[in-house]
Amino acid sequence: MELKFTVIKNDDLDSAYLMYPSLCRSFELLQDKIKHYREYEGKKENTYLVINADEPYVDEVIDILKRHGHWG
Repeated sequence: MELKFTVIKNDDLDSAYLMYPSLCRSFELLQDKIKHYREYEGKKENTYLVINADEPYVDEVIDILKRHGHWG
């Protein structure tokens, strides 16, 4: 399975803001640039559902994704 997305937990991001405020400002600018580039390409802003790989029901979710051609 190709790792197609990067996920950052909001609590971790909040902690990083406190420890590295200038670095986080750079991250915010990067997010803004990505958003504008997607708009330029005519793409909409996406919303994602994230499931931790260690959840007990993960195999059921993977089966559903496979059935719909969204896995592998």
